[in-house]
Amino acid sequence: MRKLILFLSLFTLLSCQSESQNQNPLKQVELQTSFGPSIEATLAIDAKEQEMGLSGVKPEDFGDSEGMLFFYLQDEERHFWMPDTYFELDLFYLDKDLKIIDIVRKLPFYVGRSNPELIPRARGVWCRHVLEMKSTSSIAQKINVGDKLTWNGKVTLIEAENIVKKKLGKN
Repeated sequence: MRKLILFLSLFTLLSCQSESQNQNPLKQVELQTSFGPSIEATLAIDAKEQEMGLSGVKPEDFGDSEGMLFFYLQDEERHFWMPDTYFELDLFYLDKDLKIIDIVRKLPFYVGRSNPELIPRARGVWCRHVLEMKSTSSIAQKINVGDKLTWNGKVTLIEAENIVKKKLGKN
């Protein structure tokens, strides 16, 4: 009887965990490049996720095929800085259709936040989304202005926008 209770408890826990993962189809998405390899992108959707970005992430914990996609609902001039980062980043500025419209290469890293005036900043760029990748990534090095990424997620890009609108209360 104890084994049955333990099994049912474990089954319930795993079911809830998998259900919760299915309820958040925007945790990660695959972005397919036009030249072959794909990028496993973690989405930064709300202000807290976007402010945190890749701060505190060590190079060994962030693979060459990984990226962070800052997902926005409208085009704006985007300004990025690199507090508490541990590796150089390439920033890819994307339009609403995930076409690369500008790139900042090898934005220097800066460990800490205590001297804000020393923290590297990228120039402002008018865009919809921003993708950050390690500058040393062989995938990042092949991405050029004009390339288009293809969204391969559990939901479409349009559905993702609707989920984000709902999450952020912007119906």
